[in-house]
Amino acid sequence: MATFYIVHSNSEDKFYVGSSEDFEMQLLQHQKNHFPKGYKSNSTDWVPFFVINNIPLDTANRIAKHVKKMKSREYFESLRTDPEIATKLTEEFNTVRIHPDSYQGPF
Repeated sequence: MATFYIVHSNSEDKFYVGSSEDFEMQLLQHQKNHFPKGYKSNSTDWVPFFVINNIPLDTANRIAKHVKKMKSREYFESLRTDPEIATKLTEEFNTVRIHPDSYQGPF
């Protein structure tokens, strides 16, 4: 199982959208500048903004691709404040029902 996530850097006021089979390790890599030439390299204060846990990796990847296309701070905020949007995303990109307790946020 995997995780779809959005992390936020307060110092850069930027978001990063991704998916991972090991979210905790991925978050540590974001925070420790594991990829020094990457998008996230200017900041080490990444914190979880929105997370959907325990979904198939292909579903997490599809949701991440969709959310990245949106490129909208307002959309990210709406994911966090309106759980129905997250439910609709998981239903649209997954044939397996996701339990509402899988959603985490706001942080």
